Amino acid sequence: MQNRHNYQGVYLTGLAVLFFALTVWIRFRLSSVPLERDEGEYAYMAQQLLQGILPYSETQSMKFPGIYFVYAGILTLFGESPSAIHLSLILFNLATAFILFLLGRHLLNLTAGVFAAVSFSVLTLSPEVQGLWANSEHFVLLPALAGILLLLVMKGGPAKFFLSGILLGSSLLIKQHAVFYCLFGAFYMGFRFLSRTQSLKIRDITLFAVGGIIPLLLTLILYSLSGHMAQFWFSTVQYASEYVSLTSFREGYENFKYSFARILEYNFSILWLALIGLASIAWVKDKKERFVFLFSFFIFLFLAITPGFYFRPHYFLLWIPALCLLAGAGVESLVYGLSSPKIKNFTRTVVIFVALAIPFLLQKDIFFNMTPFQVTRMVYGLNPFAESLQVASYIREHSSENQKVAVLGSEAQIYFFSNRKSATRHIYMYPLMERHVYARGMRSELVREIETNQPEFVVIANLGGSWVSQRPYIPPTLNDWSQVYLKHNYEIRGVVDIRAGQKSVFKWDEEAKSYNPKSRYHLLIYKRRS
Repeated sequence: MQNRHNYQGVYLTGLAVLFFALTVWIRFRLSSVPLERDEGEYAYMAQQLLQGILPYSETQSMKFPGIYFVYAGILTLFGESPSAIHLSLILFNLATAFILFLLGRHLLNLTAGVFAAVSFSVLTLSPEVQGLWANSEHFVLLPALAGILLLLVMKGGPAKFFLSGILLGSSLLIKQHAVFYCLFGAFYMGFRFLSRTQSLKIRDITLFAVGGIIPLLLTLILYSLSGHMAQFWFSTVQYASEYVSLTSFREGYENFKYSFARILEYNFSILWLALIGLASIAWVKDKKERFVFLFSFFIFLFLAITPGFYFRPHYFLLWIPALCLLAGAGVESLVYGLSSPKIKNFTRTVVIFVALAIPFLLQKDIFFNMTPFQVTRMVYGLNPFAESLQVASYIREHSSENQKVAVLGSEAQIYFFSNRKSATRHIYMYPLMERHVYARGMRSELVREIETNQPEFVVIANLGGSWVSQRPYIPPTLNDWSQVYLKHNYEIRGVVDIRAGQKSVFKWDEEAKSYNPKSRYHLLIYKRRS
């Protein structure tokens, strides 16, 4: 028996070290991928936060403020480069994988825990979930899963329920979608209380609820005392409520099919094991609590990716922990009926190795051959993420720190890289283009703020992706105003011509004045006349 456990520990450790080392090496190799829009927003608002400017006081965003505090910590500890931000993600990813290992070991066994942890690192690396970029979902997972783990452990006394609530409440402050992690925690505590599977008391449930409320309560107090409650409430509740109601169920179903099909195409070996695991937990007759946990965890985490029915690739990061735990159960179900310990160990080894190796084989060009720039182009197309660095560098060199910039587009990373404040609250153009009751007022506010603040530079993003529009240029409602305003007050100082399959062309100063972009995807940089 001892030899069998030793052998199992050796091969599990070897496989875990191999695949963890691969994922870390790939993340390190591709850490210089340029910041995308959401990262640019988080970094810019964190930069402002470090200068004493609260989120929403000068900037419009529907995300909860926790992600900006997380990024502020990253910028302080690791630095302000794309590589520094993405390298910090390695630590968060490994820490989250460890928490998932503890969950899997507690619920199932050692093998399931190890496989859940390693498959998590493999799945979250995939470009199909935009896993190389430091989106907010990555940072939700660590406190959320840690909070849920505390609900499972037997030791710790009443304090663990309070801490669990605080951790889950903190995850909610990072992204609103985490409310479903909080609801899962509440559901699971209610189940255990009613089923009497553990001697829970009303006191424990109360401590959990109080802990969950505290992070949000402190946030409300902060914004009330600072005088910015109205901006906070409008951004994160009123507009956010409009945003999640814009997509129909039918459109959402198509969005889900498209995004999940791409994830499944490259990671089917792990996801099929998750399906087997989902079926297998129903066979366990003497482990009702385990079934309730895994099945409800699967459902609640699926709900976490559904708000608004957008099903963006990085939303699926919130569902992956449940899929990985079920995949661990799937591995064990495949060897459940085998009587020989040697055959069981051999089968486990083969299944785990093949399931983890297939995603690397299918994505080998991305992981091992393509440059960070090529990977970014493959995932995000002709969006100007790499080009933003040079644009920001030019702005920084030709303006002073107290001068402002306006980007008519959604390229918040330009503000961050240039270390210049936005002349308008609206660092994204998406809300101005959507069909909701606040859109017209937002457009008017944008115009008013730019005319009042007189930015030193105005960047025009002629890209459909920057506006979420079929038109690859600024829409008519703002186009007429911008043409007149720029003609009277600004002169062209830069053109960035973004071409498919070719290097982008940069023209500055006198060359920019006579250059006509060959591609419809381009940036125009205007400088205020003296």
